[in-house]
Parts: sequence; structure tokens; C-alpha cells
Amino acid sequence: MTRLGVGIGLVGRRDEVSALTAALGRAAAGTPAGVLLSGEAGVGKSRLVAEAAARATASGFTVLTGRCLDTAEAALPYLPFAEIVGSLPRELVAGHEALRHLLPDGPPRGEPGGDRALGQLRVFDAVLSVLDELTAERPALVVVEDLHWADRSSRDLLVFLLSRLDAQRLVVLATYRSDDLHRRHPLRPVLSELVRLPAVERLELGPLGPDDALSLVRLLADGSLAPPLLHSVARRSEGNAFFAEELVSACSDGLPHSLVEVLLARVESLSPTTQRLLRVASVGGRRVRHDQLAAVAGLDVDELELGLREAVHHHVLVTDETTSAPGTDGYAFRHALLREAIHHDLLPGERSRLHAAFAALLADPSAPDEPGRAALLAHHALAAHDLPTALAASVRAAREADEQEAPAELLLHAERALELWSAVPGAEEVAGTAEHEVTRMAAWAASATGDPERGSALGRRALEIAERRGDPVLTAKTRLKYAMRLVDRGDDLREARAAAEQSLAVLAGGPPSGELAWCHAVLARAHYRVDDFPASVRCGEQALEVAAALPDDDAAQAAAADALATIAGCEAYSGRPEQARERLAAARSLARRAGDLGAELRTYSAVGFSLLEECRFTAAAAELAEGEGRAAATGLRWSMPGLDVRVAHVVARFLAGDWDAAETAADLAGAAVPASVSARLVGAGLLVAAARGRFDVVERRHAELGRRPPENVQAVTFLGVAATESALWRGEPDEAVARAAAARAALDAIEPFQFGAIALAAIGVAAHAQRAAAGADAGEARDAARLLVGVAEETARRGLPRGTEMGPEGRAWLLRARAELTRLTGPDPSAWDGVVAAFGYEVDGGSEAVVRAGLGYRGACAALLRAEARLATGAPGAADDLAAAHRTATALRAAPLLDAVGALAARAGVTPAGAPAPAGDVLTPRERSVLEQVALGGTNRRIGAALFISEKTVSVHLSRVMAKLGVTSRTEAVSVAYARGLLGPRLPV
Repeated sequence: MTRLGVGIGLVGRRDEVSALTAALGRAAAGTPAGVLLSGEAGVGKSRLVAEAAARATASGFTVLTGRCLDTAEAALPYLPFAEIVGSLPRELVAGHEALRHLLPDGPPRGEPGGDRALGQLRVFDAVLSVLDELTAERPALVVVEDLHWADRSSRDLLVFLLSRLDAQRLVVLATYRSDDLHRRHPLRPVLSELVRLPAVERLELGPLGPDDALSLVRLLADGSLAPPLLHSVARRSEGNAFFAEELVSACSDGLPHSLVEVLLARVESLSPTTQRLLRVASVGGRRVRHDQLAAVAGLDVDELELGLREAVHHHVLVTDETTSAPGTDGYAFRHALLREAIHHDLLPGERSRLHAAFAALLADPSAPDEPGRAALLAHHALAAHDLPTALAASVRAAREADEQEAPAELLLHAERALELWSAVPGAEEVAGTAEHEVTRMAAWAASATGDPERGSALGRRALEIAERRGDPVLTAKTRLKYAMRLVDRGDDLREARAAAEQSLAVLAGGPPSGELAWCHAVLARAHYRVDDFPASVRCGEQALEVAAALPDDDAAQAAAADALATIAGCEAYSGRPEQARERLAAARSLARRAGDLGAELRTYSAVGFSLLEECRFTAAAAELAEGEGRAAATGLRWSMPGLDVRVAHVVARFLAGDWDAAETAADLAGAAVPASVSARLVGAGLLVAAARGRFDVVERRHAELGRRPPENVQAVTFLGVAATESALWRGEPDEAVARAAAARAALDAIEPFQFGAIALAAIGVAAHAQRAAAGADAGEARDAARLLVGVAEETARRGLPRGTEMGPEGRAWLLRARAELTRLTGPDPSAWDGVVAAFGYEVDGGSEAVVRAGLGYRGACAALLRAEARLATGAPGAADDLAAAHRTATALRAAPLLDAVGALAARAGVTPAGAPAPAGDVLTPRERSVLEQVALGGTNRRIGAALFISEKTVSVHLSRVMAKLGVTSRTEAVSVAYARGLLGPRLPV
């Protein structure tokens, strides 16, 4: 069965490829080189060798490969060199009698006796001589793979060759597994000798970095894994390509049996004592302290040290001295999956017994305390079926996580405690707290980590438990927390307001308190959410009054900060942005002093959106980047306030033209959050993906989110715009019309007359213009487009929030909708003047004043369409428009726009200033065919099927294309090929 990774391009390894390419270049010029490539099993040595071989072949090298095999005690002399010699032309080998003995059909050695050492030397000299002759004609790359399995004769021959490199046009590339080289391995002294040779360099291949590992897993999965599982597999593989392949093949978060067998094979060769130690250590975790390992293993000192020494020498364990505290040094498994495989192989009774032993050590009051002790105790006690101990430890671990501002861990431990609650007699006494309190903690943590629906459900459960106690004040306080969860979500605002009012009715009869201030603050936010600004301000001011009477009460001051942020939002929507930002600055300071992270994060998103409305993108991006850093540092990236900041940050970077940073900010990073939460962030990131031509990403995400359409205005708008533009750039106007209409309908279902509908209407008009250009009925398209312009204008008049006016971006989209109509009624360059101007603003970093200092992406798209109108009417300036659009598209790496500019310029017979002249035809017909399939989003597997070639051949062609174009990725190759006119143009919008 073909391995999953066969046929995909090389991922990462830029430095290593550069080093090997440089060695090949030196060899071609007459300076030979030896390269010793090391790395752990499965890290990607063979793939890198294949890349080097492909590059060498493309450069005219002869490539010879010999492989060592694990033949245990049955050593086969000269095995890799016999393979190398066997691949040489027979006429070349015939001139060297000594080489004939390396061939399978070579003559027998003859009678025993004679000088055997001299005979071996003749073989060595013959190999060197034949390589000299070979490289006199053309340079050569000799590859010796898996040197750790080489026989003594092969090792000696390799030393001979590398020590006699002189002027041959030759590279000798030898690979070996670094994790197989224990201290007594026979290759160790050979390597020590070789690295002293001047022509030899050592290249250590480490694991892939996190970004490259994720890219590899994406390619391997080919759309078969959901994003959270993609990130999980990338993380668990720890950069090992083989592990990644096996985990992707399993299509789950488990450990595939085939991988377990591979991992356990290196353990089963160790002594019984060492295997016993490793089983104990696997129960301790990825890292285990020496003293705990010794106590649980029960071995005497000599046995313990011998076993540990063997495990370290064979690279199963590594020493770990991460702390300076005495007695806390220990050992860690070299790879987490290795520990997981050993733990998986334990017998059930053995596993429970060992977990119980670790739990006893951690529960001992005389044992030294350490961070995370309660969490470890809970884990081991639960695995040992000691439920009371597990419950008490889980509650302690939850409180510790709360003190450390770690909501994800708080949720984990709190929910584990709740699961155990009904199974432990006297649970409240054992846990030292009430069930409703633990449930309330879990509710907050769920909301803070990106699962507001779960948070609301837990909040409702906490309220039910509190109501059963019959304490009205306790019930009111718990109901208030529940109302806070609901208003954070923005859903069920009627229920949120009712819950807050019920709490207020109880708490208003008592003295001023933080809870009373929060009742008013929650009501202020609930009114704000439905655009009842007068009621919102009134409730906010009442919260401030209560808080003023309690200057030393953190809860009251936090409520005041929240209320200030809400009042500021009302002022911003009432046309007083400067005054709003002053209030937000005061709210942030107050929230930080009171320790209310949610209110603090709300100020960042509010200030950011305020600056975005004024098109001060640089200032907005800086503000939101600071807020995102604060959310990440406090574990609140996926809370509703944290998510607001992240989404605004992506939008700011997109509008400012900093698209790389926008994509980074939009990365989910493997977070296991519901689609209802992540949809806004994903949608914002898709704006960049569509603009850069990564249509496979847009289509996959659109399909995933389309199964359950998002219920958030931003998510619907972003996803609708990106998916519609993807269809437009791909030349599918009917699909674009349908997508824009579906997105507008989804917005109307949430709330009519949302400003996002203006952008969707404008793109819908563009889709009808493209339909007419493709041959559809022009009159029908024109009538439909006029209706959409009417939708845009009515939305501009009646848009939400009520009582406010559109910002510059909304006005620009309205102008575009009107201008797009002229593509159907008759070209009019002047209609596009206002669009170009409206989208062509940029922030001056010094004064922060809004100035038009160049075209943004939307402005560049408008300039392209103005150029089209100018060419159609004979008006001057088309070349200038194309030049401006070309500069912007090049700077942003907006491949579809760049293609459209090139296509229009080619039709008009003009070359935009700054655009490269058409290049020579450097691609072969087959290479062009492969690249065209890549441009359509095909994987190597699909391309091979379409062109009736193997995946491996596709990979070779792509490597050659990238080398010819001087790029390092498939996406870059497509962009450069379109820009240079090597591929046919895509259809423009």
C-alpha cells in the first residue's frame, strides 16, 4: 500500500535544502563534498534525499543510490556499494576487475589465501576510480542511506572515499538515524573520524517546526480532517513526518496500532529491567521525577541506574533538569507518542496499581509541594479508581487554575469534579465546597474558553441547584451570574434581562453591593444590545452610583468598568467617538485595577472598532494587537470579549493591507471551539484567502460552515463576501449570485437592514455583470442588478444600529454598487471615480489623520474596473489605473487581482508600469499542464489522475517548476506563473 505522504511536495526544510543545493553547486564546479545527514527515525531524511536527488537530476547530475539494510548478525559486505556499482553502465565497470566481485553475477573470488587486505584495497581503489571516470563526464550524487545499519566493510569504504575527495565533481550524501546511535554503536568512531575531514559537513535534520508540521498535516489530510483534529495531529506528531502520516491515516485522535508497533519495537530490544522502568515512567507522564520513579519502581540503586542508563543511551528517555529545586530533576520521554504507546501496552491491573502508587506519593502530607500537584493527584487517583481523593483533588486543582487565570484548566478540573459528585458519598464535605459553586465556576470557564452555549447550560444548572437550597439571596446571586453568561453570548437577551431584573428585585432591598452594581451593569448591556441607548445609559449610570458607594469593593468597581464601557458604546453610536474613547480609557484603567478581564478586553475591541470606523487602520491594528496579547496572556482568547478583539484585529490588518498578520491573527491554532464561536474569526480570515486565490480553503470552509449557517452578523457577512468573491474570481457568476443572495437572507433572518448587506448587494451586482458578459440575458441581469442597488440604498437609509450613520467603508460599498450597475447600463469611468477615492484611504502614522496616500485592495479592484470602462469608452488613464492596481496586487500577493490586471492589459495591448515584461517559455508542456492543475486547487493525487501520471512524477515536475521560477511553494509558483504570463489568465470580476 502506498504511503500517504508519497507525491506531496517537500514541506519546510529550507535551510537543509539550501545546504544541499550549495554542495551540489560546488561539486558541479569541481569542489567535491561529503554530507552526513542525521535525524531520528521518521523525521524526513529520505524525503530530503529525494528532493536533493530531484534537484541533482534536473541539474544534469548522475544520481546513484545504495541502501544499507538491518540484517542483524548476517552482515552482507558492501551491500550499499554493490547496489551503486550495479546501477553503473556495464562498460564502465568492465574496466575495473575488482568491481566485478560486487556484482550479483560476478566471478568467484578464487582460491583462499593471498593478501586479503590488498584485495580489499583494490576494491576501494576501484570504486574511487570508477567514480573519477564517471564524474569526468558529468557530476554525480552518490547516496548511501541508513548508514547506522552499514557493515564494517561499507563503513571502511566510505571513510576511504571521503578522505580522498580531491577535484571530482562528486557529492557523497550519507544518512543515518541519530536515535539509533547508542554509545557503543560502531558508527560513532567512524563519524568522529569523518567530521574532521575538510570536505565533509554534518547536517542535522531536526523535527519540523509547528507551522511546517501543520502544513504537512494539511497536505496529508487533503481535506479529510476537521481543523481541531488537524492541529491536534500536528501537535502530537512533534514535527516527525512519519508519525504525522500514521496519525492522519488513522483519521482520529487515537494512537494507530501500526504506529504502536513501530514505537514499541525499539523498547522491546531493551533489558527486562529497563522495560519495567519505562512502564512505570509512562504512568508518571511525559516527564517523571527521579525520586518518584525510584519509589514506585521499587528497584535497588544499582538496578535503577543501570536501567535508566540504558534507556537514556538508547534515546528512549532524556534527562530533564528543568528546575533547580533539589530532588525535582528527572527524565522525560524523547517523544510523547512513545510514552503513549508504552502506557497503552500496560495490562489494566498493572496500570491501576501503578497509578495508585503515584497517587499515594502525591497525597502524602510530608511530600514536598510542587506546582500542579493537585491536578496530578486527581489524574492518578481517578485512574486508580479512588473517587473521593480524585474529587477533592479536582476541586483543589480547579481553584489553583482559577488563581492562575487559566480558564481552560479550570473547566477541565471543575467538570471532572462534577462528574464525580454523585458517585462520592458526602461529596460536599469531601470537596470542601458546594456543588452549585463548582458548577458556577465551570460555567464561567466554559464561556471564557469559547463555548458560551456550554457556559449557559452550566449556568442554568447552577441556578437549579441554588434554587433547591431555598436561599433567595444565594439564588439571586447565581441568577445574576447566569444573566451575565447570556448577555455575553448576545443571545436570549430577553431572558438575560428578565434574570437580571429578578436578581435586582431581591438585591435592591439590601445594602449596596458588588452584585447590585452588576445587576445594573448587565441590564445596561442588555439594553445596549438591542440599541435602546437611553435605557442603556440610565442603567449604566445606576451601576456607577452603586459602585461609587463601594470604592474598595473589587466586584463593584468591575461592574462600574463594564458600565463605563457600555456607556462609551452608546456615545460612539451617537456620533461622539472622541468622548467615547476617553470613557473607554477610564473603563480600562478601572477594570484592570478591579481585576475584571472581560470588561478590560471590551475596551480594546470598542476602541479598535471606533478607530476602524474612522479608517485609522494603523492605530486600530496596534490597539487590537495589544488587546489580543492581553487576552492570550490571560487565557481568554476564546471568551466573547477576547473573540471580539481577535476578529477586529483581523479586519484591521486586512483593511490596512497587512495580510500576513491578518492570517496569523485569524489562525484557530487547533482550538477545539464550536463553529458558532469560531465562524466570525474564520470568516474574517477568508477575506484574505479569497483575495489571495486560495479558493480551496474558502470552498472547504464555506462547505463546513454552510451545514449550520452562523447566527452572527459579522460571521454571515465575512463568509458571504469571501465565498461570493471566490466564485467571481473562479468565473462562476451564477454561483456568486446565489451565494450573495443566501448571505443577505441570513442577515435579514437575524435582523433586517444590516450594513453588511450593502457589500453583499454590491458584489451581487458584479456577479450579474459577469453573467451578462458570459452570455446570459443582459436585460434580465440588468433588472436584477437594479433591484440589488435598491436594496443597498434602502439599507443605507434604514441600516442598524438605528440612529447612526454609515462609516466611510459603508459609503464606499454603496458607491461601488451604483458603479457596478454601469457595467450593465453602459460603461461610465466617472462612476468609478468616487469608488476609487472612497476605498483609497490610508492612515498617516504621524498625525493619524485620514489621507489618501495610495490604493487599498478594494480601491485597486475599483481601479481595474475603471480602467476597463476607460478602455471601453476611449477615455485616457487606463494604463495608470492598471499600473496602480498591479502595484497593489503585487504588494499584497493578491494573485486573482494580478491575473485580472494582466488579462485586461493583454487584451488592451498595454503593459502596466512596473509590471514585468512577458517572460520566455521556460516551462515544458507537461510542467505547464501540472501547474494549471495546481492553479485549480488539485492535490498531487488528483493531478496525477487527471494527467494519467503518477503522484511521484507530479512531485518531480513541481520541483522543477519551482526551481525554474525561483519560488519555494506551489502557491508562489502559480502566482509567479500568472504574473509572468506563463499560464492563461483567470476571469476578472
